Amino acid sequence: MKTIVVTNSIQITDNDYSYHEKTLKLISSYLKYTKFDILVLTNNVDYFKNVEDNRVLLVDYDKIFNESITSGKKFNMHLKRYPLRLASKMDYDVIYHHDCDCYITGWDDESYDKLVNQDYDIIFPNDPRPQLGNLRKNHKHFQEKIDREFVGLYYDELDQAPNPAETRIIFKNNDKLKVFLDFWDEISNNNNNYLTYYCGVYFGTSSIHSKMKMGQVGKNLKFSDYGRISHQNKTLNYFGTYINE
Repeated sequence: MKTIVVTNSIQITDNDYSYHEKTLKLISSYLKYTKFDILVLTNNVDYFKNVEDNRVLLVDYDKIFNESITSGKKFNMHLKRYPLRLASKMDYDVIYHHDCDCYITGWDDESYDKLVNQDYDIIFPNDPRPQLGNLRKNHKHFQEKIDREFVGLYYDELDQAPNPAETRIIFKNNDKLKVFLDFWDEISNNNNNYLTYYCGVYFGTSSIHSKMKMGQVGKNLKFSDYGRISHQNKTLNYFGTYINE
């Protein structure tokens, strides 16, 4: 299956290029170890001017979108849907969403191909068990998110949504993805400069609404051995556990 890796690299503070630096690491690692194409949605295309590879598609955020890049004085997590939207209109079977601080140290095609050829619409790095119902009942900030951003949208079945780690999520490029993205658009339309952290809520509820069949990346899948996340001054593995390198 033909795969594209997609990510946001959005600069929200003048002279803070840290996420662009991490994006360069993502790009170089995937160019080195895979044959995947890479789509980067950024508001600073000039920063990547030295990336000269036809497998890398740089998209200027400001020329296409006008949604605020901040919400609640932080990065607007709703923007994570836009690289997915762009790639969904392209000729790819699989869209592999990454946070820009992800990268790899190697690759295994066999285990990856085995996973993406299974009957799933979306594949999370963790167990897609129902979580949101309990989270919103037991944690105030989850219920506040529902009260603010899901006005007129929330219904009982969404309590079955997982709250996935959003660092890496694999999508089949199909009709359910369009429903997923359209629902997320509606959630974002309710946003009124709220803090949009805990964006797993958007991924989870949109998955339930679009009736996606959900899977997860098992720790026995060899390609996950090479997944890394740069978090502050530490390194995490594919599943978000701190490791020493």
